[in-house]
Amino acid sequence: MIRRERTPIRFVAALALALSPATAGAQYLDPGAGSILVQVVIAVVVGASVGIRLYWGKIAAFLSRRSKDNPPR
Repeated sequence: MIRRERTPIRFVAALALALSPATAGAQYLDPGAGSILVQVVIAVVVGASVGIRLYWGKIAAFLSRRSKDNPPR
């Protein structure tokens, strides 16, 4: 007897449920939600700046048009 995979069907069903529009009652944002959104924006900016600072040498080398074989004149 051949057993069919039900995982793709379950995945599609879960994805459709997750992407379905919310009801009118679920769209209320309490005052604390605004402060969480501000914290998320600040965290993204700080995280991106720390990441850029840590990897600045690699980023600059990648964006540089000069190669190690052809030094500047």
